Amino acid sequence: MKTGLIPALVLPLICLLGCVCGHAQPTAPAFPQLSGPYLGQTPPGTTPAIFAPGIISTDLSEGCSGWGNDMDYFIFQRWIDGQPHLYIMERTDDRWIRPAPLPFVEKYRVGDYTIAPDGKTLVFASSIFLEEFGSEGEGANIWRVVKTAGGWTEPKPLPAPVNTRYHDSYPCLAGNGNIYFFSRRPGGVGQSDLYMAEFSNGRYGPAVNLGPVLNTEHHEWDTYIAPDESYMIYCSTMPGGRGDDDLYVTFRRGDGSWGKPVHLGGEINSDQSENRPTVTPDGKYLFFTSTRRGNRDIYWVDARVIHDLKPEE
Repeated sequence: MKTGLIPALVLPLICLLGCVCGHAQPTAPAFPQLSGPYLGQTPPGTTPAIFAPGIISTDLSEGCSGWGNDMDYFIFQRWIDGQPHLYIMERTDDRWIRPAPLPFVEKYRVGDYTIAPDGKTLVFASSIFLEEFGSEGEGANIWRVVKTAGGWTEPKPLPAPVNTRYHDSYPCLAGNGNIYFFSRRPGGVGQSDLYMAEFSNGRYGPAVNLGPVLNTEHHEWDTYIAPDESYMIYCSTMPGGRGDDDLYVTFRRGDGSWGKPVHLGGEINSDQSENRPTVTPDGKYLFFTSTRRGNRDIYWVDARVIHDLKPEE
């Protein structure tokens, strides 16, 4: 071999070693610098806007969302290959860090969820079969997990009468611990009905069907209850809506009963699907999901759209 050929052979080898050692390995794209409330996003008015496009709402499908203690963390759901994944973004020194997966999601098959008014309790639907109900399982049951200074507690299912052998899902806690959810248990008005179980003396009472004013022969689901239980937003497939399923609000009357549900209107509801409502802990913004762009995205809008619909007593 001629010595003049050696440099020509060594140079490609050096480049190859450089790639193996990491010099030329692809790196994750830089995460944008986000600071301030609401992930640094510009708040919308009374016309819904996509929340954090390209960061939270992407070309994938996003679902549930919610804010934690003092709105210093944000959890959102993203569907990948047909499976739900939950991610958390936390704020440190007024800077939001890159989303990180929640550690217990895969083991406990976490589906739809909400964050309680205490800002640390997450209640969620899980497809894990609970043997105590003597069933082969027909969908989901309701679990809870708590964020502490040392991390997340071990998730635990709620007992009967909240959970049954049937499909119980999309739980939401009021400030007093009362739990609202939907279920496909027998004896309801329609295919999926809204229920409430009162929390008293450290335990739940019977789950009560919220009745024919709210429940129809169709599907009612995805309940958000105001912390003081003054109003409730939920999703229904009842006739008269604009799309596959629409968002409605009902206000509690002076006698404690629920008023006739009010359609949230054409700005909120589209000719597609709207569901998974929640309101920020400061009460200023309504978050929900919509498929109006084709895939499911997270939207937000000024919460005035809720209160403007409240009827006079």
